[in-house]
Amino acid sequence: MRILQILSLFFLLAIWGCNPKLKQVNHFNVSSDTLIIQTEKIKGYGMFPGGGGYINFRDTTEYYKYQVIFPKNLTNIKLSHEIIDSKKYDSEDANKNSWNNPIFKENSICIMSGNIGNDTIFIVDEDNNKDFRNDSIRLTHDYDWNKPAKLIKIKYKIFNGKEMAEDYGWATIRTRSNNQFVFFVSHHLKSKFFIDNQIYQIGAVSGPPFSGFCFDSPILAFTAQNGIKKDTLYESDLLQKGEYLKLKDTYYRFMEISNDGKFITLIKENDFNNKIGTQVGMIAPDFNCKSVDGDSIRFKDYKGKYLLLINVTACWSRISSYKTCMDLTEAYKGKIDFIGIDNSPVFLKNNLKELRLSGNFIDVTANKMIQVYRPLFCSRTCFLINSTGRIVDKFEIFDWKHNLGQFFRDSK
Repeated sequence: MRILQILSLFFLLAIWGCNPKLKQVNHFNVSSDTLIIQTEKIKGYGMFPGGGGYINFRDTTEYYKYQVIFPKNLTNIKLSHEIIDSKKYDSEDANKNSWNNPIFKENSICIMSGNIGNDTIFIVDEDNNKDFRNDSIRLTHDYDWNKPAKLIKIKYKIFNGKEMAEDYGWATIRTRSNNQFVFFVSHHLKSKFFIDNQIYQIGAVSGPPFSGFCFDSPILAFTAQNGIKKDTLYESDLLQKGEYLKLKDTYYRFMEISNDGKFITLIKENDFNNKIGTQVGMIAPDFNCKSVDGDSIRFKDYKGKYLLLINVTACWSRISSYKTCMDLTEAYKGKIDFIGIDNSPVFLKNNLKELRLSGNFIDVTANKMIQVYRPLFCSRTCFLINSTGRIVDKFEIFDWKHNLGQFFRDSK
């Protein structure tokens, strides 16, 4: 009997080894050049940043080629569509902005607003059957943006590489006092994988400013390292598509996330140290610009020194990043050279005058060469470049005390 049990075990192991479908997922070895990692979708952003966009409601007299069923006893009904698969949508040229385009039926979520008496309400077509009668009615009110959002689980179809397939995700709708509705896709991906005996855990999200259901602008990061779960993700932790993840002593390029988010592809890179780019560890891109005062600013003139490039912006707050820039430069005067970068010349001019800011500032709209350091229009990212011309840290401007304090602790 014992011999039969042992033979049965060897037989099962042989079958497992011959059939890749029976092998454990997300197990790789150090010789693997390509890692295709399966993911799990999790509601909420987790530690990742998120973004949303305003919902554009239209009067329902603008009809289209398929029927939408509304509840009774509602007035002032308006309708909107949120596109699911932006890649498929953008590939459609003819009438893509028209509600008569049949693509809306297969590739969108319907959202309606209306009134019950004096109350303004909204409804999301959660099961995506174009019938609002069996979906939750939600009252509009001014959200406390500091409190956790209420998540809505939504069924939809998305292209999985072969066909439009059923899937699901989460979203949040927040309303303002002026009855503006803001739509947020509110989920992220996580995955644990193994390279030989090393365990890694990563997460990913559809990147801001407008997070989507498909992952055409993803952000990826370690969420746990050496068995220790992170409780915060900093700017330097976040990797965009095309950047590199260091797994022990080897770099892997973050190639893509599948359209439905179910797979992440990493490809081994053997020449990271010679890469030029804005990722921490890379050689900083060159620039030769004019300051707002007309002075020539050349990157090569800062070699041998520490240089901090500081993005300032009037987005979200007209003055806060400029005041923070002033505090930062005062605290580290003499230890670091500084260059400020802005994307709004009028606000920059006004704040330079109002706050009496000194130093070199560049208008990125007039200096295309430095745009590589402006990842988003509203960016507030700082890039710290060391004396050899390599980027050694990057962070949101409001985190300057934490990041620079750690980096220059011994020099203070």
